[in-house]
Amino acid sequence: MLKHRKIKLMNELLEEFDPISYDTWLNQLKKDLKDKSLDDLVSNPEPDLSIRAYHHRETVSASPLHTGFYKMNNDWKIRQIYSSDEEKNHIILEALNQGIEGLGLQVLAQTDFDALTKGILFEHIETDITFEDLHTAISFQSPESAILNFDVIALNSTEGSNEFSLADFFAFYRAHPTNRSIWISGTIYGEAGASTVQELAYTLNHLNEYMHLLRTKGISLKEINEKIVIELTVNDNYFVNIAKFRVIHALVRHVFLQYDSAHNYTPVLIFAKTNIRHLAVNDQNNNVLRETTQAMSAVIGGCDVLTVSHLEIGSAQERARTRRIAKNIQLILKEEAYLNRVVDPSHGAYFIEDLSQQLIEKSWHLFCETENAGGLILELMANKIQAQINDNKKQLIADLINQSKTFLGINKHPNSIEKLVDISPITPTTVPIDFEPLRPFYLENQYIKTVNTHG
Repeated sequence: MLKHRKIKLMNELLEEFDPISYDTWLNQLKKDLKDKSLDDLVSNPEPDLSIRAYHHRETVSASPLHTGFYKMNNDWKIRQIYSSDEEKNHIILEALNQGIEGLGLQVLAQTDFDALTKGILFEHIETDITFEDLHTAISFQSPESAILNFDVIALNSTEGSNEFSLADFFAFYRAHPTNRSIWISGTIYGEAGASTVQELAYTLNHLNEYMHLLRTKGISLKEINEKIVIELTVNDNYFVNIAKFRVIHALVRHVFLQYDSAHNYTPVLIFAKTNIRHLAVNDQNNNVLRETTQAMSAVIGGCDVLTVSHLEIGSAQERARTRRIAKNIQLILKEEAYLNRVVDPSHGAYFIEDLSQQLIEKSWHLFCETENAGGLILELMANKIQAQINDNKKQLIADLINQSKTFLGINKHPNSIEKLVDISPITPTTVPIDFEPLRPFYLENQYIKTVNTHG
């Protein structure tokens, strides 16, 4: 109510000034630029996005999809991930006492979950639990409030195998009727090198595979809606990230409307995770700068839960340090920058609205293309999605090589007293390959390998 009142007062204030037409405004802009062209104010933050640094209200077209902010406030949960193979109960309890509000836990067949989570009050925190085998996923006795993640499409995609079927997912879904259990790992596309448009589109295709399955099993759209959690990456394009998290609800809602035009969409939970491809071991203190700006953009865009990725290398003390910094970044954004106090802070910015429009149109077009070709799973099996992501990945690497994009401490301003070393290789899979897997990659690795190869 207060937000609408402020907007009304602002509109009344603006009515006191005579509006300036687009043509008049553009002529003045050209005059101010002198001998420069308007093309100098156009850039490409990503290969499939083109943005202008100048905007006028007459040129900002209304989106055919509703892009309003779907939160009543701008608060979010501070989340960190804990592997049951490595972490101990006291480490998790200490983190909770120091400000962590969300836990990402992995449960394997051998995990002693009671020992791992002793003393944790699940009703007061956001907890998501990930499984990697069918038996554990089905038989696990879950806390009532926990979110469950047995994303068989993601598990297959990252291994390049057909180990799990949609029937396995449905058995898991039926075994946990009271939990949120439709987890969509959109992060697998972003971490593999997808552009923002590609990640949004393939995330929708990913979701639609489960929706189509559940609808054929008689599950209502209302029930499906209530059980969805979507996790997306946050990359190095600050304003694109803001637009990305503002439009995801509009896109998901539009998918529901294709099943029933009268469906009353309820906002799904949106998790954000800073993209590991931007982490570097060389001159690694720059990671804190990258993590902070990425976290800010996801929060301003309206994510519900945020994970700041951090390096998992070195001694136990070094790992604890990077984890603590990742947590403290979010605490500062909340307790000192007060980013949780302003609802939809980017509302009305023509620059963001234009980006939002592009993301909606282009990602929806790619989503429809993929669906018309048979859907996500068939396209993955044919390696077509991998090929499109690889094209974007190659462009990311090329941008580093020609220095059109900055990777601070790596391709620009590296530490002069350190020699660049490639120390974050991706371990190859040992699982038989049925199709090309979607593997996360580090830009640092790719840059150093190319430089070392070509001198």
